Amino acid sequence: MIYVEIVLENKTRVTDRIYTYKVDEQYKHDVKIGKRVIVPFGKGNKKRLGIIVNILDEVNFKFELKYIYKIVDKNPIVTTDLIELAFYMRDRYLSDFSSAFQTVLPPGNWKDLEEVYFVNENSINDLDGETYNFFIKPRSYEDIQKKYPNLNITELLENNILKTKYIIKNSIKERKTYFYEYNKNFKLKSIRKNAKSQIKIIDYLKNNGKTEIKKLLKNTSTSSSVLKTLEKKEAIIKIEEVSYGKVIEENEIYKKITLNNEQKEIFNKILKSENNFNLIHGVTGSGKTEIYLHLTEQILKENKSVIILVPEISLTPQTIERFSGRFPNQVAVLHSKLTPTEKLEQWQQIENGDYKIVVGARSAVFAPVKNLGLLIIDEEHDTSYYSEKNPKYNTIEVAEYRTRQNNAKLVLGSATPSIESYYKAKEGYYNLFTIMNRATNSSLPKVNIVDMREELKAGNTSIFSSKLKEALEENLSLGNQSILFLNKRGHTSYIFCRRCGYVEMCQHCDVSMTYHKRSNRLVCHHCGRTKYKPNICPNCGSRYIKEFGAGTEKLEEECRKLFPDANIYRIDGDTNTGKNTYTNLYNKMKNKEIDILIGTQMITKGFDFKDVTLVGIVAADISLNVGDYKSSEKTFQLLTQVAGRAGRGESTGNVFIQTYKPGHYSIMASKNHDYESFYNLEIEYRKRFKYPPFYKLLNIKVSGKNRTQTRLKLFEILRYIQNNIKKEKLKNIEIIGPNPSPVNRINDFFRFDIHFKFEKNDLDFLKIIKRVLIEDEYKINLTGFKLSITVNPISFF
Repeated sequence: MIYVEIVLENKTRVTDRIYTYKVDEQYKHDVKIGKRVIVPFGKGNKKRLGIIVNILDEVNFKFELKYIYKIVDKNPIVTTDLIELAFYMRDRYLSDFSSAFQTVLPPGNWKDLEEVYFVNENSINDLDGETYNFFIKPRSYEDIQKKYPNLNITELLENNILKTKYIIKNSIKERKTYFYEYNKNFKLKSIRKNAKSQIKIIDYLKNNGKTEIKKLLKNTSTSSSVLKTLEKKEAIIKIEEVSYGKVIEENEIYKKITLNNEQKEIFNKILKSENNFNLIHGVTGSGKTEIYLHLTEQILKENKSVIILVPEISLTPQTIERFSGRFPNQVAVLHSKLTPTEKLEQWQQIENGDYKIVVGARSAVFAPVKNLGLLIIDEEHDTSYYSEKNPKYNTIEVAEYRTRQNNAKLVLGSATPSIESYYKAKEGYYNLFTIMNRATNSSLPKVNIVDMREELKAGNTSIFSSKLKEALEENLSLGNQSILFLNKRGHTSYIFCRRCGYVEMCQHCDVSMTYHKRSNRLVCHHCGRTKYKPNICPNCGSRYIKEFGAGTEKLEEECRKLFPDANIYRIDGDTNTGKNTYTNLYNKMKNKEIDILIGTQMITKGFDFKDVTLVGIVAADISLNVGDYKSSEKTFQLLTQVAGRAGRGESTGNVFIQTYKPGHYSIMASKNHDYESFYNLEIEYRKRFKYPPFYKLLNIKVSGKNRTQTRLKLFEILRYIQNNIKKEKLKNIEIIGPNPSPVNRINDFFRFDIHFKFEKNDLDFLKIIKRVLIEDEYKINLTGFKLSITVNPISFF
């Protein structure tokens, strides 16, 4: 007897485990790890979808096991190494099986089952014509109830008039192309001599082989009815093939550039080193991408595959252009702007080995490449490499695991490495390579700090300091391009009554609503609700109601007033709605159709334009004022990255940083292009206050409709955890909370947090959390609540 262990497509903690089933004789040669199966589950034997994760010859259970109901796939849809990766993520990030497997399966292949009903062909006399025709196509229970609410389905099933089967709900439709080819075993004598159209088709297929239907009809000037007649006679055979759309347009060949001595040395050391983990710390414009391209070329020569990850916001046409231009027809792309069908097609082509290079955002780390040889993570410090949905994984950790599985090279690159990655490099876990100069020998931009307190004293209340305004005027007169960075979208942060102090708040979240002038609406950036801006104060009736705090929309408005003749373009979450927004922006910048580009952090990466010589950072303090242990690091990274857009051509770049905290160490280090001094100060702060990389963090968040009950539920969870900590005699675990989340209410759910700090190698503590909340050892009732667990959160929002 053969047995299989399966993981269910599952949405509840109670049933989140591995299940064992028997395999019937008819299926014993078809069972393979990675195939989906339909199984009977629970007391009612409801059919559920699962995936085979192990095959056993014998088991030791005291109760009778059930048989699998059906094998869904002809071939496995996921490889064993990706299954191992899903198990790793489930344990590492305290996720459920279903979410972990969702990441490694092809798009759309982990969906709900649906029971459908269809007519038994022999029952044509048992139903009236309309009903019979209705059931020729399999119908869901909901469809039947709409059309025939009084129909007794149970009786029709018992009398074998209707049959039932299970289908997998999948909204992603494969593109299919249909062909015909001539059947060589067909006897031509059976075709009448006067059937000219039929003979014409047969002759065409005999001479040209398999032909797509549209082309066949066009070239033979015949109709589809003739094809159907020949198909019935078995003179021709219809063939169905999956067809793939084009995701990457053909790009100009991107010339191979000879590496300079510094780049060449790094390239050789990475290939020769026994340590496969590498970090390249190179200033903006230092030529890291060219090293990536040379490494990719070498790995392809070894008949291996390459995955290149970039932050979602860096997936500009420029990034894709470089790789597809250097390696034509070898590059697949995976990112959020693709349609579901395009994602599935790219995934299938990668799996088939049609592409050996994958360029993509975070989720591309799971791409089903064959024989992985190199995994590159560009801008490795970027927060978009942390998943906010289950499993809440860190892409770098997943990449380390995957490259270890395949004995592949891992290369991280950044001008501003994360504190954790740089610490690993300093400790020897990564090979560390440093590039201090730009590849073109152009100098790093001059950075000017503008103290906005002094501007205020001088009577300037504008969003622009006098220095930045003058620099913009001069840059425009020289015909150069400028970038203005403000990491806050919308027109103004909030509206405020100057008589009574009223602030327009979201009625469903504990936050003020942001004003968007173009739509003249107030928008909650947490729940998405909108309302029209009031002209008088809803509280006191005063007309002294005004907007405060500038966003990118306001910045654009002020910019147009100051420079009416300039071509100004804004890119942020409000304007970046179309699939081709980035492409259009890229082409406009490249063709110098934009004089001043305004944007949020979308413009900090992926842009390399030689005519950008001025960058203005309008409000450097925004990220500093977030109550977060990473706020200084994020500020330094943002300022350094956006400053790096300036002076990449022949002209020297200038950067103006407007701030109310000119002496802050993150701002001073960015001004001086001094990563080391920033790191040395920041690492001491992390060590003193027990933050990563010295300690691990864990956040448990519970959300609920009732404030008091939600808080009490979190106390209940904490009690079980504390009891286990005492029982296991664990030390050095610091507990903070339960406390309200920084934004206590979002979308009518009240949110409370517990934060834990624990020693980084303390797996016993994670096992306690797993027992209490994942394996549900204490049967904690979470009905009506939302539970979120995050290992090493990047913020405490």
